[in-house]
Amino acid sequence: MLTINDHTRLRINFNLKTMKSGNSQIWLTCTINNVRARIYTGELINKEYWIKKNRREIGECANTSNSLGKIVANKNKEINKRLKEIIGFCDDYLKLASGDNLMSRSLEYNKETFEEYIYNRIKDIKYTTKDFIISYIERKKQTVNRETGVRISTGTIYNHTNALQRLEEFCNDKSINLNWNIFNKDFEEAFTSWLLEQNYAPNTIASQFSIIKVWLKEAEEKGIITDKSFHHYQTKCREVENIYLTEDEIKKIYDIDFTKDEIKAQIDPKSRIEITRDLFIIACWTGLRYGDWRDLSNANISNDTMTVHTHKTRQTVEIPLHPMVKDILKKYDGKLPKCVDRSKSLRHIRKCAQIAGIDNDITLSKIRGGKCIIETKPKFNCIMNHTARRTFATLMYLKGIPTISIMAITGHTTEENFMKYIKLDKSEHAKIVAKAFRE
Repeated sequence: MLTINDHTRLRINFNLKTMKSGNSQIWLTCTINNVRARIYTGELINKEYWIKKNRREIGECANTSNSLGKIVANKNKEINKRLKEIIGFCDDYLKLASGDNLMSRSLEYNKETFEEYIYNRIKDIKYTTKDFIISYIERKKQTVNRETGVRISTGTIYNHTNALQRLEEFCNDKSINLNWNIFNKDFEEAFTSWLLEQNYAPNTIASQFSIIKVWLKEAEEKGIITDKSFHHYQTKCREVENIYLTEDEIKKIYDIDFTKDEIKAQIDPKSRIEITRDLFIIACWTGLRYGDWRDLSNANISNDTMTVHTHKTRQTVEIPLHPMVKDILKKYDGKLPKCVDRSKSLRHIRKCAQIAGIDNDITLSKIRGGKCIIETKPKFNCIMNHTARRTFATLMYLKGIPTISIMAITGHTTEENFMKYIKLDKSEHAKIVAKAFRE
């Protein structure tokens, strides 16, 4: 308990936040004006060496018994030393907040000023850049999206973790320390060049910088960094060439008879390829993402519609049932099975398309390693899990259905993002205009 002038009191404590593996994070907690403040100290410790009670509030948190061995004991002594330094920072803050200081500047006594002040002081002793980022990712797991009211998706956490891994690989490869100083005006060019050498696609690079800017903005708000260069890092994605399936091609896949001997000879009899095929056909006529069509066991299905609560955007969409979808539902007595994992489902879908004879040559361009690569390959090898969603959007658009109605089913919130799903070549656009002329 820290006290100033007998009326301003601050009770602090140190607690562990257990991670999935390895050491646990040490967090400082306290209550200011009935609001909980939590700060990651930048320290990690094996929970076996953690003192569970008594002297934690004065910084005696790590067991320093020599029975643990000299190396462990000395390391734990260093942890206690730094935690006591942090308690000193809290005492300094309390003096500033209470006006009991020789400085002309004082702080308003609240959670925000406390966290900002302590974070700024901690970074001077051990709060490394990597610690800060890990702390941010850990906190994100408990963060609620302001728009949807639900926690941040596991996909977002996965992307942040991958971004940190790439950044560490870059630093190791270039023999530089991962610290705040590297994020200057030269960082964007150097990191982009390295990512290109690793053959990352432009959109992956843009996504990488987008995530880094989130971390740096957080550090800037806490007063940890002052260099504004990161605000100019480019995060704009490039539109990628993709394909869609025609109604005739969907029907060819739908009509595959897996009981025929010539079909059996081409597939693994133990695979669930037929189930994958059926769910992919449903996706082509519903516009659902793989994350939704891989498991439709919780979908609310009636005679004419399917109501699905989407995982990515947390929206509830109501989709009319195409005749093919109705037939598939009858096949499974209204209870759809789960799909295999993403990579297996892609192999199944491409195999089905190959069996169905969807093998006309497709030429697509992509950027890899900063070079434009043009590839020509059979169409079945160009299909992705997400092709079903693009197919639905494009076919509905070609049928003249109002964009706003299609978006109500796909869940797109802006027409700009929706139009990226319309995969028409120049000749198809010309046909649409010619049809309008005739009418």
